Amino acid sequence: MSSLRGADILVTGACGFIGSHLTRRLVEDGAIVHAVDVSEPWRISDVRDRIDFKLLDLTDYNGVKRLVDEVKPVKVFHLAAKVNVKRDFNFLDDMIRVNLGGTTNLLRALDGASYDCFVNTGTCEEYGDNPAPFREEQKPNPVSPYSASKVASTVFCMMYHKTLGCPIVTLRPFLTYGPMQEPTMLIPEVITSALEKKSFKMTEGMQTREFNYVSDIVDGFVRASVKKNAVGEVINIGNGAEYRIRDVVAKIIKLMGSPIKPQVGALPYRPGEAMHFYCDNTKARRLLGWKPKVGLDEGLEKTIDWYEKNAKKG
Repeated sequence: MSSLRGADILVTGACGFIGSHLTRRLVEDGAIVHAVDVSEPWRISDVRDRIDFKLLDLTDYNGVKRLVDEVKPVKVFHLAAKVNVKRDFNFLDDMIRVNLGGTTNLLRALDGASYDCFVNTGTCEEYGDNPAPFREEQKPNPVSPYSASKVASTVFCMMYHKTLGCPIVTLRPFLTYGPMQEPTMLIPEVITSALEKKSFKMTEGMQTREFNYVSDIVDGFVRASVKKNAVGEVINIGNGAEYRIRDVVAKIIKLMGSPIKPQVGALPYRPGEAMHFYCDNTKARRLLGWKPKVGLDEGLEKTIDWYEKNAKKG
């Protein structure tokens, strides 16, 4: 795999969960990282003095244009987004303004720039209630303002590639976990409940999901940025291994030696709950030479260890 050492790289959403891990990986690989976000970089505080960090809202086109002209990035990793998977149309305006508007602002600002790869971050949510395993050739079927805004962003990226020849690839990462994830997500929520010896209410947990350790997802991003045959493609990044939610919850509690017992069935399934949600990763394996390296037990142990060490740090 080609080296990113010494390359000027722009990362949007650098303070997000996946973005922060990607930023750290790029620093470790010797890249010159220009990181952008709308919030302070607590997740990347350990590498703050090794990156060029700027507070910037991508909905500010003039600010984005100034940044691109200053940085002159060779590669762009676009992860900035407003995320909320609820089927709530109160979020519609923000999703269009931030997710679609931010993406098109960045693409417009890059017009005429000499970058060789723009990695657009799609989402597995673009598949909506399609039958699993999700394959890239399936027609997107968004079921929320968030997923619809991401589908629209993907379509704009594909249009820029087809019409203008821009070197763009869209990745659709599947459910990801690891250190520093938002505490409202399933795995950190279970870990936190166990640490605090609080009851954990859940559904019957018969729905299945795949769980990807964050370093595997980051590896997919890095590979996509240096593989010329990925340009113009939409690619799933996920291990495709299906687990029942109830089994993952039980596994976490067992690994932690916790005395808590999950209250299975205490919550109803969400409206429109997808009972099976996992990907086919054939394309990532073929085009990127990507494959998952961290198994569920190992990834959970690493995640639990981080939360145990940082339980009081927020």
